[in-house]
Amino acid sequence: MRICCPLTGIAPGYQMTGAATYDRSILDHLSLLGVDVHAILPKGSPWTERDGAVGGPTIHRVKIRLQPSWASHAARLVELPRAVRALHKRHQFDLLRVHSFFSSCLDALSITSASRLSIPVVMHFFHLDSSPWRNALVRRTMRRAKAVIVSSQASKEQVAQHLGVEPSKIHVVYLGVGRELQPAAPKRELLEGVGWKRGERILLYLGSLEPRKNPLFLLDVLANLLSQGQMVRLVLCGAGPLTETLRGEIQRRGLESHACLTGPVPEQLKADYYNLADVFLFPSALEGFGLSLAEAMSCGKPVVAFDNSSISEVVEGRQTGFLVESGNRGEFIRSTALLLDNDDLRAEMGGRARERVERLFRWERAAQQTLDVYRQVLASPACKTVFEPACEPRN
Repeated sequence: MRICCPLTGIAPGYQMTGAATYDRSILDHLSLLGVDVHAILPKGSPWTERDGAVGGPTIHRVKIRLQPSWASHAARLVELPRAVRALHKRHQFDLLRVHSFFSSCLDALSITSASRLSIPVVMHFFHLDSSPWRNALVRRTMRRAKAVIVSSQASKEQVAQHLGVEPSKIHVVYLGVGRELQPAAPKRELLEGVGWKRGERILLYLGSLEPRKNPLFLLDVLANLLSQGQMVRLVLCGAGPLTETLRGEIQRRGLESHACLTGPVPEQLKADYYNLADVFLFPSALEGFGLSLAEAMSCGKPVVAFDNSSISEVVEGRQTGFLVESGNRGEFIRSTALLLDNDDLRAEMGGRARERVERLFRWERAAQQTLDVYRQVLASPACKTVFEPACEPRN
């Protein structure tokens, strides 16, 4: 099976977003299952961490400006469909894989409509956007898709109810976590780097710093715990539009000696940062999956999170962490304090968290289920593409 996947790279400072990790990891693992994956990326894109990996996808670069953003969007609308057509002429793809979230929706619509290919389209989707016009573009793109792969049951319900997609076209495939994310002792140099003081417990957040993720809420949690006499440090890992707001609020509230902004964390250092944590906090208001939750759990960390969208599909309440009613500040703080005060509870929940990841959230499992959907699409009587039913893994 040969597939084409046009992507637009990662904006600087967003190396560890769930969308980026998902695309890199699923394409790598599909390649290891024997799928001939061709990814199209802009020249100069920061998407370079796994380029050239043995058994990985074939990378094709197109000349697209990354900055300013308006010029990048305009160029992608023209160049990505053109690149898809040119590559299909050379390689005869069986399937076009489109990631609406990462292709900014408008790109996805442009690719599926302007490429003018007869090959089937499979669309990957995380969650609804806050912008109605972006959701309208996604709806139009999905009409062209033979199947839609979503990352949770919550996402499936969104796609069916709000985007009008027939449920039989929607397939749930949970995201995965790399096996390099495993429990380990905190590294001394990293503890020193985040300003840790002896006796402090570390609360960690890792993700983009944007309103949907609600990181400002964690300053309230920190201030309240400090007022209770807790020796605690908040480490915020990530980048985004709220970075300077967070920095200013930390200073305004006099939390400089108890809070640390690390900036974006490279993929190869994620495990080290997760293993700093005593408790992982996740106050997000909307998730298609919540990859950083599963990553923290893979490192044996108990979590406290708001119970909304897909989060209860990742976290098992009172087993691998605490799920709190959205907006319930007091319960969020009480759950965090309970974990901070109880070493045995942290260890028990952390152990169960890692077991849950091993059962449900590994990339090998996600890739095999994704391949099963692709095969189902290509085996459909409505699909004219020649399909080879056996994909042998590469050695």
